[in-house]
Order: sequence, then structure tokens, then C-alpha cells
Amino acid sequence: MRNIIIIGGDKRQKYLKEYLESKGYNVASYGLFDWDDDSDKLKGMIGEDSVIILPLPATRNDKTIVMPFSKREITIDRLMPMLSENNIVFGGIIKGELLSRLRETEIMFYDYYDNEFIEKNAVLTAFGALKILLEHIDFALPLGKYAITGYGRVAREVASVLAKLSCDVTVFARSDFQRTDAILKGLKAQHIDDLSSQSHNFDVIINTVPDCVINENTIKNMNKNCKIMELASPPYGLDFETARKYSVDVIKAFSLPGKYTPKTAGEIIGRKICNTLQKEE
Repeated sequence: MRNIIIIGGDKRQKYLKEYLESKGYNVASYGLFDWDDDSDKLKGMIGEDSVIILPLPATRNDKTIVMPFSKREITIDRLMPMLSENNIVFGGIIKGELLSRLRETEIMFYDYYDNEFIEKNAVLTAFGALKILLEHIDFALPLGKYAITGYGRVAREVASVLAKLSCDVTVFARSDFQRTDAILKGLKAQHIDDLSSQSHNFDVIINTVPDCVINENTIKNMNKNCKIMELASPPYGLDFETARKYSVDVIKAFSLPGKYTPKTAGEIIGRKICNTLQKEE
């Protein structure tokens, strides 16, 4: 059985380590604790057939591996020469320079952030969003009116959770298919262009679209107590400067599975990796 080395990551990787150890793997970590900051140590840890697990995302800046718990960082340039063709690399959202460098080698690699994982991650994001929402509102959850921009995976899960709690939910989406799907699931739905004229009707606007769909007109028309929850990735769905200009309470809700359900998220990654390794072996 191959030994496994987890490099970087957040709380999800701590639980991932525990999960893999429970399955009988010999697991070491680098960059999960403050004292793991010597790259020469990492070089000595990696064997000829080691399995390397990178975080989600593997890198944010296309230069270094994500290591929020470490005092230092390790660059892609430093990591790649440590690997050999017999290693297997796993990572989440492998792209850019890292993807190019891996493709240049004969190293086998897998991106565990696939459609199956994204679906499960969306469920965890919805639970995290609900927890944050409850911390920021001063009214009973079912008494509020909620607008959700977009109707992708995350939006569908958030809308479903709120609807099951008897909340009044309106989906704003461009796609006819998505609006019809929302209506068939018992939700209200309007075209996303209608949000600016309807924003005064809502207590919370939840954005899931990584594009500026919440414009200045939308913000100007909001009631003074309305909050915006931002769930999208960069470039986000609103201009934060405009929101500050109008004193809007913006709830920045990023990387929720890693913050609020890290054990479950780590185990989902672990099961994915174990299944892949069993097939390889």
C-alpha cells in the first residue's frame, strides 16, 4: 500500500488525514501545522511511489500551493522537481501552471473536484450558508423573503434548504429552463434582469453568480435592512465598493465547506481518493 503525503490545505485536510489513516494508509502531512515549513523536509518525505494530495483549490495564485496553516509557502517550481513518474498526484481544481507542469511529465494525476464532488460540495455549501444566515438575521427565518441569483448547483441546494424551512424564495435566473425548473420545485422565479426593480421586496439577496448581476440600481432600490450574501467565487456578483457606498450589509460567505463542515468535506475527498487508489492497485 502506497504511503500518502498531504501537502497544505485547511481543516478539510486534517479530517482527510484521519479518514485515510482509518483505512489503513500510512499518511504524513506537510503544511497543515505551523512547524511544517521546511521544504527540504518535504523532499525527504516523498518516496518514489508516494501519493501526493494537494488541497482544494491546489493553488490560488498559480505560483504557490495553498497552505493557510503554515508560516511559509511552497512554490510549484519547488514542488515539481521533487516528484517522479511513479508518484500519483491528487488535487482540487488543478489548472494553470500546475496543470501545465503535470502534463509535461509522466506523473499520473487526478482532479478530485469533478461533477460528483461538486454536487456534494454544493450541499455542504448550502448548510454552511444557512448557518451564517441565522447568525446575521434578527427575524425568524421563515418570515423573511429571499432572492437567489442564478440557479446552478449551489443556488438549487440553498433554495431547496430554505424552501423546506417554509421560506419565501424567488429565483432570478437568465435561463428559461432554470426558471421553469425552479417553479416546478415550488419556488417563484423571474428573469435576472428584473432583480433591480424587485430588490425592495426582499430581506436577503443571496448571490451565486460569479458575474456582476447585483448592480447599483439593484442596491439603490433595496430596502435599508436588506442584506446581501455573497456565495460566488471571483469576480463575484456585486461591486463591494458600491455596496459600501450605500451602507449595505454584505455577508461574505466563501469556502463554506472548509469552515463549517470540514469533517464531512474531508471524508468526501477521502472516499474519492480511496476509490481511485483501489482501482489503480
